[in-house]
Amino acid sequence: MTKNAHFLPFETLPVVPRGLGIVNYPIASKKLGASAFHTGISELPPGVPVPRHSHNAEEQVTILEGKVKIKLDDREEICQRFDSTLISANVEHELVNVGDETAYVLVVYGSPEVSRTFAGTGETVGIGSEADRF
Repeated sequence: MTKNAHFLPFETLPVVPRGLGIVNYPIASKKLGASAFHTGISELPPGVPVPRHSHNAEEQVTILEGKVKIKLDDREEICQRFDSTLISANVEHELVNVGDETAYVLVVYGSPEVSRTFAGTGETVGIGSEADRF
């Protein structure tokens, strides 16, 4: 087994525009050698939603900064700094920055092979792929 040990300063992370002003900063991924999970930070402008979707893997979402309304199935809650969710695979969810400032969200997926299925279209794309746009 290959050993991986990386320091990943935020300012060195790739910057990946996702549309609607949303930006992702991939952290640990299969490309970097992760074998059990996939992580990143998402930057959400005020008022902007991450459209309703689901994943093929478990997901933890932790608010690092800002105020984000998170809808899980038919429930919703306003989450603030350090509030977290645990979302099972195939559970539809949506995030909306309901604050006045940019929100930063840490996302951890329970697999290095993660897909996103958009609820509105049924389209499934790989996380971080060119097709993974809002």
